[in-house]
Amino acid sequence: MVDHKDIKLAQVKVIKTALRKSKKYDNFAKNYGDYLKKLQAKKNLNDYIKTVVVKMFLNEEAYTLRLENYYKRYADNNLCISLEELYKLYYQIAKKENCERSDDKIEQMLKAMAI
Repeated sequence: MVDHKDIKLAQVKVIKTALRKSKKYDNFAKNYGDYLKKLQAKKNLNDYIKTVVVKMFLNEEAYTLRLENYYKRYADNNLCISLEELYKLYYQIAKKENCERSDDKIEQMLKAMAI
């Protein structure tokens, strides 16, 4: 199961890959560094990640479109590959969170709500 540690490692890899490139990627690296700092400041990292990725990837089309845009925008394959690794992790989380709940799960939730 993907957790915040996997996400942190993938984000660091993206940042390092960007920093190895020319100065034109410095702002990109700074932005991902800011994302990482924001993540680290949260109390419940896994819940925060779930909240963010569910908004980012409502479906597979959103995931595919984001990756296509990165490959068009950035000529460097190493950077695109590291981004793809990060976004694969994000998408795994989003897929799990966006799946429909079974009738049994819904009944359990209703009982927990005392309905």
